[in-house]
Amino acid sequence: MTLNVPTLAAYSIVAPQPWGEQDSKPPELGVWGPSALLNDDLLDQLPPPVVSPLLAQSPQSLLSEGINLYRAERFSEAANTWTDALIASNSEDLTKALLFSNLSLAYQHLGKLDNASISISNSLDILRTLADTTDSADYWETVGKALTTRGRLLWIQGAIEPALDTWRDATAAYHQANYQPGIIRSLINQSKALQTLGLHLQSKTVLKQVAIYLQNTELDVALQATSLWQLGNTQRQFGMLKDSQIYLEKSLDIISNNSELEHLKAPVFLELGNTERARWNRASAINKIKETKIYREAALKAYQEAASFSLRPSTQLQAELNQLSFLIDLEEWDQASTLWPELLSKLDMPPSRSVIYGELNFAHSLTHLMQARENEAYVAQDTIPTWQTIDEILNNAVQQAERLNDPIAKSYGLGQRGSLYEITGQWSKAETFTQKALQLTTTNDYPNGRYRWEWQQGRLLKKQNKQEQAITAYDAAVKTLESIRSNLRFIDTDVQFSFRDNVEPIYREFAELLLIREDSQNPTDDLMDKAIRQIDSLQLSELENFLRCSLAKTTEITTLNTDPNAAILYPMILENHLTVILQLPDKKEFYKTEISKAEVETTLSDLRTYLSESRSGTPEVIPLAKQVYSWLIEPFEEILEQSEEIETLVFVLDGPLRNIPMGVLYDGSEFLIQKYAIAVAPELKLFKPEPLPKNLKVFTGGVGEPQTIEGRMFEPIEKLEDELDIVNELFGPQPPLINQQFQGQTLQEQLSTGEFSGIHIKTHGVFSSDPEETFIVAYNDLLKGDELGSLIQIGSAQGATPIDLLVLSSCSTATGDSRAVLGLAGITVRAGARSTVSTLWDARDNPNTQLMINFYQQLKQPGTTRAKALRNAQLSLIESGYKAPHLWATYVLVGNWL
Repeated sequence: MTLNVPTLAAYSIVAPQPWGEQDSKPPELGVWGPSALLNDDLLDQLPPPVVSPLLAQSPQSLLSEGINLYRAERFSEAANTWTDALIASNSEDLTKALLFSNLSLAYQHLGKLDNASISISNSLDILRTLADTTDSADYWETVGKALTTRGRLLWIQGAIEPALDTWRDATAAYHQANYQPGIIRSLINQSKALQTLGLHLQSKTVLKQVAIYLQNTELDVALQATSLWQLGNTQRQFGMLKDSQIYLEKSLDIISNNSELEHLKAPVFLELGNTERARWNRASAINKIKETKIYREAALKAYQEAASFSLRPSTQLQAELNQLSFLIDLEEWDQASTLWPELLSKLDMPPSRSVIYGELNFAHSLTHLMQARENEAYVAQDTIPTWQTIDEILNNAVQQAERLNDPIAKSYGLGQRGSLYEITGQWSKAETFTQKALQLTTTNDYPNGRYRWEWQQGRLLKKQNKQEQAITAYDAAVKTLESIRSNLRFIDTDVQFSFRDNVEPIYREFAELLLIREDSQNPTDDLMDKAIRQIDSLQLSELENFLRCSLAKTTEITTLNTDPNAAILYPMILENHLTVILQLPDKKEFYKTEISKAEVETTLSDLRTYLSESRSGTPEVIPLAKQVYSWLIEPFEEILEQSEEIETLVFVLDGPLRNIPMGVLYDGSEFLIQKYAIAVAPELKLFKPEPLPKNLKVFTGGVGEPQTIEGRMFEPIEKLEDELDIVNELFGPQPPLINQQFQGQTLQEQLSTGEFSGIHIKTHGVFSSDPEETFIVAYNDLLKGDELGSLIQIGSAQGATPIDLLVLSSCSTATGDSRAVLGLAGITVRAGARSTVSTLWDARDNPNTQLMINFYQQLKQPGTTRAKALRNAQLSLIESGYKAPHLWATYVLVGNWL
């Protein structure tokens, strides 16, 4: 069971500081690990607030007091103080506009978005009235700050494009004022909005502008260091972890060479620790043992450095809390048991939101420690916490939130107490606290918290066998989640926000609740429809999480009228069941197998291992392929045989099933590919089936020369020209780009002509659930997945020609990565391609070339769909002597199968 802990950086946009504060600290930019506070070492180093002489003494005093309260994260008190200052201010001037802008910021932190909207509108109204009477730097700086605040509000509300436009206007205003910190921050905000909209190359271009600005502009060293810090954090949020490390280390280099910046060392080391921890997490997910050891040591060292260099107790505590939670992730139980009592004595600090979140995250770590102890995962060498100790910490956090009048922090505290009582089986108390937490998030328009407590409420009802009420609660959680999903991408998935912990289980648990009934009866069609929507939503969320952009503009397939000859299968791996929904053009069927998730995953892992081996025949494949056939196909054999019109099976695959080519499933005498054409759809809304255009024009290119790039060796591809020349002869309007010609710039130039509706690339490549490990090989370069996808997307957009078919020949998925096919699906979606053909493991050059040529020859035949063309090419390979599944089963068609 995973606890729900605050992830305040869900909206980690670089916000303006309240007026009167020097802009030397990136607000809200600290990564929120499972136990983290704000990076606030800079606060004590700031000079006194600069106060406008336009104010009378009383408003001056209130302005300063409000700024200090805001910096202490006592947002409700800051809002009240600035409200008093506004009452005392009579003239419509710059200072009043700034007070309204500051007030909007405080309301945003408190989740009071209606009040925030009114306040920022008042600020901008005042600035509009002053536009004809002033053109000073102070005026334009104020405009920039107000627009930045408005952009942040739009972002929170999910209006990403208006937020982007507003931040562009803010950048222009800051240029008018020559206000360097504002220029840098608003550009970074623009890059985040562009990334969310899926405009990855444009986003990177903006970040390059920031880097060039930092390099070519004379900035004081403090701004240089903090700007590099901001860039490092932004890169981590984009999943560009190596770049994040580089920027943060550059910041540390500047800090180390300037004694006046010593106060910055601890918070930057803390961020470096979070980045290294993210790299460890990613390397662990794809089973890179050597790298995990390196990143583990680097993260722990950085946390220790942050604690030792800290000039503020709160930053030292944050570093140690991050270290504790990381030790628990590493299952270093003895070290964690030794560390936690030291931290307990350090929690007594003046209340602030950071301190409250530190307590909540500390309680979260202790809960995991307790669970590990009770599950006998370790034998404690020292003292261990008690459930009562954890509850006292949470109760204290709630009381502090009440004193600060901070409803969001209070909601998290109450909700986490509910989660604690859920773990200990005290249902009544758990429901009471969950309901209180839910009421606060509803009142304060804070959906990022609301979906957590709706989910928690659903779990509690399910555990008490209140199935219909649980369905209602889960349904509400999913709807809330859908409304905020675009903002979840910047909660930094690798450190402070785990997609697998905080989103994926909701869809899985809801689908299980819908499909596995108390009365053991099969679900109704309505329930199956709803379960299919959860499976689709899970697939969509996984792709969005991988791509770090919104896929909201999709086309939903509600019927199979587009292809009456196709059946769709939705298998789903649940905790104790493997369920399959078969959707035919006129009906649905359901089957479940009682089997543990662990047994299914072991079987699939073994099958994938044997399939990818090249030894002759690989006899171990057959019994495992037969076992998977018995789970997915055998229950529906009779129904499918009776549906004589069914020629294609489309699989919406779950988890490790994606790593298995469905054509290899074996009924005892035939492989599935010998019965049906097969396609894989990661999420049907993204791939509305439409036939290939009659005048398909295919771009061809690739690299066959041996190369060593970034320490990786790539073997020669002997049949490069043999394959590309024939594909080009069949469908190509231009000669192939080969070897030295196959580079990013040349590729973009050709694709941007808009002549192509198909792309065939023959080169080495790897698809992985790690975006940085997803690439194809160009000449002396690796084109990462987002680069390739964006190049194709830009080309097809400029030519107004959609890419109907993308073929990636000689590529493979990453070994040891159970979610590697996300990389292949991600390239397909990012490129805007309607379908992609590729391989799951390395294909031998001769049979691969033979299959690819046959595939295109099949496409030339009238009425042949993509799925049928691939099937026929695979059957031809088998008939020509390549009978081992390793040779013919590696090919998959992702997306549109017509």
